[in-house]
Amino acid sequence: MADVFVSYARSTARQANAVADGLRAQGYSVWIDAELPSHRAFRQVIEEQLTAAPAVIVIWSPDAAVSDWVCSEASRARGDDKLVQVRVERTHLPMPFDQIQCADLGGWTGESDHQGWRMVLASVAELVGRGRDGPKSKSSAEPISDALPDPGARPALALPDKPSIAVLPFKNLSGDPGQEYFADAVTEDIVTALSRWRWFFVIDRHSSFTYKDHNVALAQISRELGVHYILEGSVRTARGRARITAQLVDALTGSMLWADKLDRELSDILALQDEITEQVVSAIEPAMLQSVAARLGRKGPVDFTALDCCYRGMRRLNSKWVDSAEDAFALFQEAISREPELALGHIGVARILYGRAILGFASDPIETLRAALEAARTGIHLDPQDAYGYFAAAGASLYLADHASALDEVRRAISLNPNFAYAHYRLGQVLTFSGAPTEAVAPIERSIRLSPYDPQMGTMLETLALAHYHSGNYEEAARHARASSRVSGAGSRVLVASLARLGRIEEAARASGSSLPPTPSPRRPLAPPYSDPSHLQHLREGYRLAGRNTVN
Repeated sequence: MADVFVSYARSTARQANAVADGLRAQGYSVWIDAELPSHRAFRQVIEEQLTAAPAVIVIWSPDAAVSDWVCSEASRARGDDKLVQVRVERTHLPMPFDQIQCADLGGWTGESDHQGWRMVLASVAELVGRGRDGPKSKSSAEPISDALPDPGARPALALPDKPSIAVLPFKNLSGDPGQEYFADAVTEDIVTALSRWRWFFVIDRHSSFTYKDHNVALAQISRELGVHYILEGSVRTARGRARITAQLVDALTGSMLWADKLDRELSDILALQDEITEQVVSAIEPAMLQSVAARLGRKGPVDFTALDCCYRGMRRLNSKWVDSAEDAFALFQEAISREPELALGHIGVARILYGRAILGFASDPIETLRAALEAARTGIHLDPQDAYGYFAAAGASLYLADHASALDEVRRAISLNPNFAYAHYRLGQVLTFSGAPTEAVAPIERSIRLSPYDPQMGTMLETLALAHYHSGNYEEAARHARASSRVSGAGSRVLVASLARLGRIEEAARASGSSLPPTPSPRRPLAPPYSDPSHLQHLREGYRLAGRNTVN
């Protein structure tokens, strides 16, 4: 039986045969369906070869993505943990394969130093080596020495055009080889979670794990894998506890961007792995994006690519709105003019337009929201796997009173990236205004857990307070509303209404004074519309009990 099974759609037969020839040149035996014997049923032969091969390469293309045969073979390979994915044409992978690293061989013509091809070779070498003692050469039973150079002796790869990271296998410092699985599992979970961020280029675990137990400098690993950032860490278990340390390094400069340590009980291994992954990934994303934006700040505008414009725009978007929104908008528009099919540019435009409308900077907020929704849906059309596109669309849909669409869009965002803090917040916000405030509490709490020091913490806490208020839990509503006021420095109308509902009228009256703006403003920020007007009346009545007549 063959070392490698190749699955593909007929329209990419040329590329599939090129991959097969390249693997054979490295000493691997390859099965491709052009070799089906005429005297046997093809289903039986495919079943035998697919089951026996230690590695399965699936070549994705638009036709492959809708092929029952290819998807079935990919599913089998994924279930057997021997799937190697290759993209040869621009296409969006079907779920759940869009959550697994995929080598890009678009335009590959057989170059041995092509980054995507090196990724394929690394994955095949590990998978085939796991089933036997490495690939056999054409003329000898000995493993060939030049198929995959040792770590530290590999050729340099070019950096991709997006922030790139490799997660090195976490070291097991427990002194117990039996705990090695836990360190490996933590590493793999982090790789999988990071791969869901469309911002990042993430090296597949099969390649990063080739550095396990090798003492290679981070700068050298960076050159060999073609990545800018490296995450490394360790796991130590003892007396029923686990201590996990992790650090994110800019491998090009040697500077440490982020480091943290977690100390937890080992009572539930799976829950602990989830928590570690959640905390590490939620910290890495802003650290990497901040580093990227700072580096781009040293470029001249004439040198910007479309992606550079997007990253600079995102940095502006995350700064103070009044000072930075127009600069960010111009950068996103510039990105679109340079590369109209770059989804990030349209998503950035959608988020700026949304902000203009809800913060009171738009002369016609409804039309601005419609334009925001159109831009978000353009981004979704260009890249259906980007969670930010659905997040942006959900916000516009909510304020346009299309609660059902908002709910569908934000749930899609979370399914694409379960660690997206703002998507969890948006889900809670949509549920609150859709008449399901009790259900809204958990996702808002999760958003705060994912981003405990978020610049929007005041807003997040205020929405959490509102969800508790509409659930009739006025004590909790008051507690979170008071915390929101402390964080934001602004008054809370939910605090006023909650205190009044609790019968603490004097306290509510004092709070109501601080809930009013200190000076009149010509801007009229929007509030999300309720699907059920009685919920708005519920809030207004609480505010009226405190001696105030209106709630925006």
